[in-house]
Amino acid sequence: MIVRQPTPEQAADVIAVNHLAAAYAEAICRGEIDEAVTVYTSDGVLRSPTTADAVGHQAIAEVIRTATAGMDFVFQTVHVGLVKVEGDEAWARFPITEWGRRNGKDVQFLGFYDDHALRSPNGWRFASRSLVPRTLGRPSTFTGKIHDLAMLSDSPLSS
Repeated sequence: MIVRQPTPEQAADVIAVNHLAAAYAEAICRGEIDEAVTVYTSDGVLRSPTTADAVGHQAIAEVIRTATAGMDFVFQTVHVGLVKVEGDEAWARFPITEWGRRNGKDVQFLGFYDDHALRSPNGWRFASRSLVPRTLGRPSTFTGKIHDLAMLSDSPLSS
């Protein structure tokens, strides 16, 4: 998907939509699912090939909780995405890498989110996110210790 460079007027919107995707991934990394779903509109939709469409914050949170149940941790990295802004709507595609550990077994997921966002009185929010998997596997080199996230409480981003 080649997207025309944003105009100077659209640049702030592109940054805001990128920030929205990063806020979601960062909340998922901390296990803060209720926080993560606030990036959606109240009737937002999460689509996945492995679940029925989840509509609204509560349904989206339940899908994520089910998907991450039993995980020692999930670390989702959102990569730089492409964002196309037209007025109060935006379309984006964000590649992601997700690492996790369940029952002592490491997993790695590669895919992307295909997104539709709307400008709201509270800023940009996702009207829909479609998770598109590319591969899921067990990496053989992932042997790191899991560190406690308590150190984040001192970060200026935590307040």
